Amino acid sequence: MAKINCNVIGDILPLYADEAVSEDTKTLVEEHLVDCEECRERYQEMKREIEEDIRLKAAEAERSALLAAKKKIRKKRIITAILSCIIGVIVIAATVYILNNIRIPVAYEKDRFKLSVRELDGVECLYLDYTGRIYTYDQWEVFDGEKLIWYLDIYTTPWSNLFDGEKDNTRHELLLDTIGRSDSTTLDEVRYIEGDILRLYEPSRDYDKMAEDSVLLWERNDGSESGTGENKSQ
Repeated sequence: MAKINCNVIGDILPLYADEAVSEDTKTLVEEHLVDCEECRERYQEMKREIEEDIRLKAAEAERSALLAAKKKIRKKRIITAILSCIIGVIVIAATVYILNNIRIPVAYEKDRFKLSVRELDGVECLYLDYTGRIYTYDQWEVFDGEKLIWYLDIYTTPWSNLFDGEKDNTRHELLLDTIGRSDSTTLDEVRYIEGDILRLYEPSRDYDKMAEDSVLLWERNDGSESGTGENKSQ
């Protein structure tokens, strides 16, 4: 068999190194490499370059996979942080809302409630001087067929008790109503409800029972006004 030229082997070596030759060609190349040191060295160098290229590609693939994993983890952490912030804001907002909407009725204490009639711009008005904590107060007008009655309640909330800074000796001046009205109606009584005035909104409300459960703060008596601060049944 004629000896294969090194130039021919040189052309075949890249395919041989990539294992992309037939079995017959592979046998011929291997036989040549046994006898030719120059081609053998060329093959070893080529093999090292291929292995280095494979190693670099593997390292690059590993680096890309690591970067992708880190990016995914970072994205997940960012999303988690954002969701945590949103949940935190919702929890805080819900807590503030709840603390601001839990009504804590103020119990009646005679020394803390004082009603008086004073003029405002020439009109007689009924004022309540109240000493204590307050978030706000509600009024409800009721005409029972004989009398026009103002029901009043004062309440605080957990939020106002914690953060408004008011003390038990804080004084408030509350304008309740004018004594004589432009529609010719006349206020007869003001009563304080020791509880939740919202029950007056109930369809089944019993005004007689409400009067029994309330404290009479002020009433009109034969053209004169007086504050009593006593329970009075209708």
